[in-house]
Amino acid sequence: MRNEDARLPVWKWSGILWLLLSALAHGAPQAQSAMLEQLLEQDARQSLDDYITQQGWPATAGEFRVWLAPSANHLPPCPSHSLSLQAGGQYRQPWGRRPYLIECTDPAWQVRGRVEVSVLLPVWVAARDIAKGQSISASDLVEKELDVSRIQRGFTPSNHSLLGHKSNRHLRSGQLIGELDLQKSWAVKQGEGVLLRAGEGEFSATTRGEALENGGIGVRIKVKNLSSGKEIQAWVTDTGEVETRF
Repeated sequence: MRNEDARLPVWKWSGILWLLLSALAHGAPQAQSAMLEQLLEQDARQSLDDYITQQGWPATAGEFRVWLAPSANHLPPCPSHSLSLQAGGQYRQPWGRRPYLIECTDPAWQVRGRVEVSVLLPVWVAARDIAKGQSISASDLVEKELDVSRIQRGFTPSNHSLLGHKSNRHLRSGQLIGELDLQKSWAVKQGEGVLLRAGEGEFSATTRGEALENGGIGVRIKVKNLSSGKEIQAWVTDTGEVETRF
């Protein structure tokens, strides 16, 4: 991960900034603070949406609590081309407390803010004690919706299949099941040939591909389509089989 702050352009939010400047022109006393708060929430929301999509998790709506320093109420208006956000710190996951520095270059000012991001996600929990080395079956699992921003250990979203995986340690009833709790069991291995399926039902087609990553069932991996030579994203559905999803 990079250790420097991520400097984010604000041209994406030109519409919001136009509303900000318009409101200020009409004398709204706290319009700038309200719009800056909206910018912070939009950035945090986009980061969360991008991460969830990248991980292949089920769509979920986060909760965003924005704080902005009170001094923002007294700052002069900032043109959109002079405004930028800096997301302080580096985060593997886009939730929890996320500090920001908002900077205007002309007129020159800075103000701090933060966004508290909470995410409810259905995850897998052990329905009963699972012995070390035991192959996990459907009766061993129960789905539970939790605020993952408060979880201090690994977890597995419930849309990722754990069936057939073997436990790496003794798991107690009610315990979250994370990646480190499971033995590596790949349905598809890097460098091996796979059956690549695209489409659904009568419109589906198959071709041959090469796995560019290891993957268990339900996991998204990179695959090379041997017919086209293109690298694509596909989900592992069975031993030696993957499918694209649209």
